[in-house]
Amino acid sequence: MKILKGSSIIEVVIATALISIAILSALSLTNNSQKTNDSARNVEEANKYATQATDWLRSERDSLGWATMAAKTPGTYCLNNLPIPPANFGDITREDCIETDFIGGNTIFQRKIIINTSNADKAAGVVKILVQVTWLEKIMRETSIEMELTKWN
Repeated sequence: MKILKGSSIIEVVIATALISIAILSALSLTNNSQKTNDSARNVEEANKYATQATDWLRSERDSLGWATMAAKTPGTYCLNNLPIPPANFGDITREDCIETDFIGGNTIFQRKIIINTSNADKAAGVVKILVQVTWLEKIMRETSIEMELTKWN
């Protein structure tokens, strides 16, 4: 019996196909991992912007007094840029963010606050505020923080 040496064309094709499948699987996994990392980075950045706004609102309550917070008309306020002193919370105007309003002018994020306080809440010494940060990945994404600013001395 004669032993043949070498590989047949079928063996080479099968080996090439298996190696190709392995390489494509690795590339697909890398691509999905990168998308997940980008999404997580955006969530982290959005949470930073939302927390920045809540900290600013608390400091405004502390410096201007609770009455200034309570005097704001309920509604939506675009807060893409925090007012720079001497401007303050009392100076922001009631308006929704437009399509081209982004935090800092060059990010993918929009930030707004929604004051949702009834007269009964104000009488009880509470101002309810929702801070929302939105951005567009493949779909519109959002993170939000609900807060209650209370009257305290």
